[in-house]
Amino acid sequence: MKNNIYIDIASRQTNCAGERICGDTFLSRQLSTNRTIVVLSDGMGHGVKANILSTLTATMLLNFVSVDEDIRKIGEMILKTLPVCSVRKISYSTFTFLDIDHESGYVTIVEHDNPSTIVFRGEEVLDVEWKRIVINEKSSYLQAIKTTRFKANVGDRMVIMSDGVTQSGLGSAVSPFGWGAQNVREYIRGVLQRDIDVSPHTLASKVMSVALQNDHRQPKDDISCAVLQVRLPRRLLVVSCPPSTREHYKELSAIVSGFDGHKAVCGYPVAEIIASEMDVEIEKKDYSPDPDLPPLWYIEGIDLVTEGLATLSKTYDILDNYDTLPDGEGPALELARLLIGNDEINIVMGTKRNVDKNIYTADEFELRRMVIKRLGVLLESKFMKQVNLSYI
Repeated sequence: MKNNIYIDIASRQTNCAGERICGDTFLSRQLSTNRTIVVLSDGMGHGVKANILSTLTATMLLNFVSVDEDIRKIGEMILKTLPVCSVRKISYSTFTFLDIDHESGYVTIVEHDNPSTIVFRGEEVLDVEWKRIVINEKSSYLQAIKTTRFKANVGDRMVIMSDGVTQSGLGSAVSPFGWGAQNVREYIRGVLQRDIDVSPHTLASKVMSVALQNDHRQPKDDISCAVLQVRLPRRLLVVSCPPSTREHYKELSAIVSGFDGHKAVCGYPVAEIIASEMDVEIEKKDYSPDPDLPPLWYIEGIDLVTEGLATLSKTYDILDNYDTLPDGEGPALELARLLIGNDEINIVMGTKRNVDKNIYTADEFELRRMVIKRLGVLLESKFMKQVNLSYI
């Protein structure tokens, strides 16, 4: 299913000084029902105990929200499950979750004791209306969640954080009461005024950098900041293997020529078919900057043309071990950059088996199908891409 919008997500976290594990937990999930859910939970204190509590909270929330539980019911289940500090009368874990519907554009935010989510429309803070819901009214202490729902526009940003951000610098001469929510808002607003196109990753990194500076790079608490941006999806078409019969050549050519987005062809035989049907020339190179792979070809109107199985396999290996893309050039790196740089990956795989027994065998077809399926699973699970696989 094609998404109307795409949610670009980036998060940054830093452990409390002296701790080897973060007491905050950030999770995200994109559902096949065209929804994105993100959760940030902050366990009381820091270290292992805080991590266990925040992980429990975040995991429960992600699962409850995924099955469309009622907001009040979710709040009751979570707050009744979490232990409560007998002295401070507060839950041992706080949380924020966002549920975003890609088709309608509506965003639901629910919070319990975390710093309030900041919503930016352009460079200005969007004033959303919050509703407070009291939970466990009959108990000896009151607990509450607050929630809001609004329709997002393309370009809107949502910034969520743990109190490690707002309380950074607490007790210092410069910020005796901490950085504070208002100062965080003004800082982000200044960043957006200077660069309205700043990426979620860069914005989250900038907030984290200031929070660390406030604590003189010795954070007194776990610090987490996540930025979500609503934008139109970037789309990529990947074609591999020739169609099963000649009658499907024109259909494949129409798919390629009519696709609105980036285009890649992985396989020389199918590239020749597409070029012939589109009546365009192929520029065949003799040299590849990657000694492990055959060279790139060039077809007008197509962003990338590579060999098939070997290139797909190496691309999978690059992404499977991905932290940052390695330097250099080559067909697999170019394909990896296209896959990472787009949000909706549409893979069209031909089903013809015996084009030429010398270069394209039934076994190779099965291998390529297996590699493509594994690549699709990796893109969905590790990179949160929407992958659509079809056969022709």
